[in-house]
Amino acid sequence: MSKSMTITEEEVKKWQFNMPDEMLDAVSNRFKLLSEPMRLKILRALCDREHTVQEIVKEVGASQANISKHLALMHDNGVVNRRKEGLKCYYRISDDSIVYACFLISKSVVENLQDRLSWIQKVNTNLTT
Repeated sequence: MSKSMTITEEEVKKWQFNMPDEMLDAVSNRFKLLSEPMRLKILRALCDREHTVQEIVKEVGASQANISKHLALMHDNGVVNRRKEGLKCYYRISDDSIVYACFLISKSVVENLQDRLSWIQKVNTNLTT
């Protein structure tokens, strides 16, 4: 990942108020595509550099047929790019914003879990005193 991304509050407000339904459908389809844990594992494997299918199979621990099926779907939907070199296919993430979105969601999940843990610890303290 070579570039950084900045999102302004103004951009978020524009999104909230000016997003046409067709764009919401496209965003929903992207979330559906990324809702499969195996695809997220593939993205995690591709975060640092491009990989061949065989390298992804080794890193993710799934069958070549399974990885190839997911990569084809991800490629068809613009999530990964494919480059052929001889008999090998190399895949890389097509847009760093996908990685940023996954990071933001992961960070939100961790914060939510920390809040829940804090609440559980507080309840537990109240019950044991």
